[in-house]
Amino acid sequence: MHALSTETVLAEEAIAIQGEVDPFLADKARQRPDPGPDPRGSKLGVGDDDAERCDATAKRQCELYQRLNRLNRAALCLSGGGIRSAAFSLGVIQALASHPRPEPIASIERKTPAPEPAKEPDKKKATQKVEPKLPPNVVAKPADSLLAQFQYLSTVSGGGYIGSWLSAWRLRTGFDRVWWNLVGRPCGPDSEPGTIAWLRSYSNYLSPKLGALSADTWAGIAIYLRNLLLNWLVIIPVICIVLLFIKLVAATSIGVAHYPPRWLVVASFGVLGAVSLIFALALVTRERPTRRPPNDSGIRQGVFLRWILLPATLSAGAFIQLAASNSGLAKLDHHAKAVVIIGAAIAGALIYAVSWILALPRCDDRDFWRWTLSGLVYGALMGTGAYVYNQAPMEGFLLFNDLLMPVMFGVPWIIASQMIAEMIFVGLTSFEKDSDSDREWLGRAAGWYLLTALGWFVVTFLTFAGSLVAEDLASKLETWLAPMGGVAGVVTAWVAKSDWSPGRGEQAKGTRPLSAMIILAIATPIFVAALIIFLSAILDRLLLHEPLVISLRYPDTRLFSAGWWTIAGWLLIGLAIALAIAWIASRNVNINRFSLHAVYRNRLVRAFLGASRPKRNADEFTGFDLGDNPHVYELWPEQKDGTWRPFHVINMTLNIVSTKRLSWQERKAEPFTVSPLHSGSACKAFRPSKEYADGITLGTAMAISGAAASPNMGYNSSPGITFLLALFNVRLGWWLGNPGREGRETYRHEGPALAIQPLIEETLGLTTDDRPYVYLSDGGHFENLGIYEMVRRRCRYIISVDAGADPNYTFADLGNAVRKIAIDLGITIRFYGLTKLKKRPPPGDDDIGAEHPYSAIGVIDYPAADGGDSKPGMILYIKAGYHGVEDPGIRAYAIENPAFPHQGTIDQFFSESQFESYRALGFEITDGVLSHAAAALDTRGEERSLDKIFTELRAKVDDPRPATVNDGRGNSRGGD
Repeated sequence: MHALSTETVLAEEAIAIQGEVDPFLADKARQRPDPGPDPRGSKLGVGDDDAERCDATAKRQCELYQRLNRLNRAALCLSGGGIRSAAFSLGVIQALASHPRPEPIASIERKTPAPEPAKEPDKKKATQKVEPKLPPNVVAKPADSLLAQFQYLSTVSGGGYIGSWLSAWRLRTGFDRVWWNLVGRPCGPDSEPGTIAWLRSYSNYLSPKLGALSADTWAGIAIYLRNLLLNWLVIIPVICIVLLFIKLVAATSIGVAHYPPRWLVVASFGVLGAVSLIFALALVTRERPTRRPPNDSGIRQGVFLRWILLPATLSAGAFIQLAASNSGLAKLDHHAKAVVIIGAAIAGALIYAVSWILALPRCDDRDFWRWTLSGLVYGALMGTGAYVYNQAPMEGFLLFNDLLMPVMFGVPWIIASQMIAEMIFVGLTSFEKDSDSDREWLGRAAGWYLLTALGWFVVTFLTFAGSLVAEDLASKLETWLAPMGGVAGVVTAWVAKSDWSPGRGEQAKGTRPLSAMIILAIATPIFVAALIIFLSAILDRLLLHEPLVISLRYPDTRLFSAGWWTIAGWLLIGLAIALAIAWIASRNVNINRFSLHAVYRNRLVRAFLGASRPKRNADEFTGFDLGDNPHVYELWPEQKDGTWRPFHVINMTLNIVSTKRLSWQERKAEPFTVSPLHSGSACKAFRPSKEYADGITLGTAMAISGAAASPNMGYNSSPGITFLLALFNVRLGWWLGNPGREGRETYRHEGPALAIQPLIEETLGLTTDDRPYVYLSDGGHFENLGIYEMVRRRCRYIISVDAGADPNYTFADLGNAVRKIAIDLGITIRFYGLTKLKKRPPPGDDDIGAEHPYSAIGVIDYPAADGGDSKPGMILYIKAGYHGVEDPGIRAYAIENPAFPHQGTIDQFFSESQFESYRALGFEITDGVLSHAAAALDTRGEERSLDKIFTELRAKVDDPRPATVNDGRGNSRGGD
């Protein structure tokens, strides 16, 4: 099946929710155009010849969005925030189900109804079915409740817990019964509805049974250790393969170096080095911008790495082998320093000259002579390095053993010599016309040379010197090296999970505490270095019984000799074993199932989706039931009962940490959604949810949307912690098929067949959207409120529940959403009354009091973006806050817990009082906001419809006078 475009998806959703009320939308839904590339990645509109295409695109989009705007749809958006957001949002849902109340709260409390006269019992009525008694002062019919006026339910992370709970409940039960249980207690005042009581039982959903001897606790630990071991069987052998390959190269190089002086050795390595370098330099000359034909955009970065950088590095290795071998040293011994340096300089000049001639660039002879002069510099530097090495003492320091020092220092020296030669060339050509482009091109090439030289030195030094140090300090190693590396890993992970965690947009620009940046900058490299040293030392001890540096000092290490085979043979055996383990593990260890995701998902499913199953068939030993987890497409059945059900949009993040779009280097993410009809991203394409990931389940979607701790975390991603989180299997994200063209063969699969490639990409932060599989994580890694996709759908009325951890009221999540909506969707949102929202004061200070609101109103400027008859939209922004005027149950908990209601999201182990305090706060805040608006409407005799309530809330924010309405408990709250 073809991938679906965003326009087709929006039209199909509209028809599914509203019916075929608009022929235009019906026609749009039947279309199956190729989604094509994301227009934000193109240059549409840059040139004059794009005018017609721009006009056609604008007309098509504006017509669609105007039609969607006319539907006057509403959306309830529940933010991320873990179990905190789930509990708070539950209270919001219950308040919306109760409204519009028949009468104001205050008037209800003032009324004292007269007692009714006693009547004789009616025998006929006694035999009839007794309906549950309607709770006092709630809306009379489920269909008239404000909850039933919302077509969309948009959730992120923790908001997805309770949103999925509601969707699964509605799937299994009619809305009338759901509504009764939300607003009252149908089974009597002493019996809380079972679905809500279940949530209380599993508010500590990760480990419901507390205690040091709890089976839940130890099962979680055992599963984590099992999954960690299985993931290490994939990634640790890969690291060992790299280390063993380097060791094998070193052993082979020394074996060749120990051959008696022979012209064949000199000629072989000399020709290999010269040919490789000529090939690389010819491409450099030909691909310089001023030497290319007009309209030739040149080579991509991947081509540069494969065909220029790699041959240049191979050339450096060949020249080092030549200079450090007995054959090369014999030649050096017979010549003076000046002869060596001059001879090498001439050789370098000849190599550069030949490369220029072979490239046939479009330029004059002066460029040739300047390029050749640069080669003279290259050769002189190389000759100087060879002479210095020949004069260095070979005894007294193990690292000077024959070729180990050249391997570590020599290759970087030659690569750096090439970089310096090109710098000289840039200086010589600075007066050439249009040479700016050449300088930029060669500057980027120099950056890759520098990175390669430094990387080579660090890795080889840690591999050889680190192993030697580990052996010499074996007695101390046990006491300091491993603990130091482990502490560095723990410290890094702790900083990453704390409020100091780097990576957010604003934080990335320098507002992070300097101490956190310093800790991450030091701890992570220490851990990585300790890991390389540790693995290198272990490999040497297991295979050679001593460090490789010492083994290579034995006299009989000539290539293919018995001594050499003793070393190389065991290295080859180790390499073969590592390759076998990596291959078997990669084929059999599922990268998705053996991350922390499955542990997390199974417990979420039990806690939130199992709550509404009337007849669970749970395993007696584990308590889990696979039947708790429905498919997402089941939430919107073809045959519906005609009562309300939410169209649930679950928001996730498609990670593109290695994005090629320069403007997206901060966000490092794209939006990704799963709904009952479609799964995918507007930046790529969509697939039917019934087909995507073998029919993606609600539990999987909910857990991905809440995958907060992942190596790749959108705009939270940080190079300092990506490696560590992947290595220690702190991976809640999920790999799924790309919904775009790249995934036409994979989008139906539940994950990659081979674990190694995606795990390396995840570990090194190489995730992107142009491969067959994509990495999905917490929706909050892109936008944490869930309003982005609702604005895309042109919803007129949006309630945004913000229960994120924001104790300082920086409104980071709101600002991030508004900013991305303006950039990506071209829609401006202006908020009113936001400055009146106040954070909780420190303990000992006066409470905020009743005069400040809990909410603000935003106006969505659809007309400016879409034109035509589009009407503005409105957002009621409700933020979790504590003012000191709440009910006693909330106040008691708040006094004992000064961080309430913004306790850290890392706390997912809620107690009964904690869960109830957040739920009650969500209900009380929402009930108060709606009651105030309803009271104002009552005074004017207007109906309490959703649009009237939004309009009233917007008008009250404009009123400079404080709008306060008594809530019936003696408290007055701001109505905005």
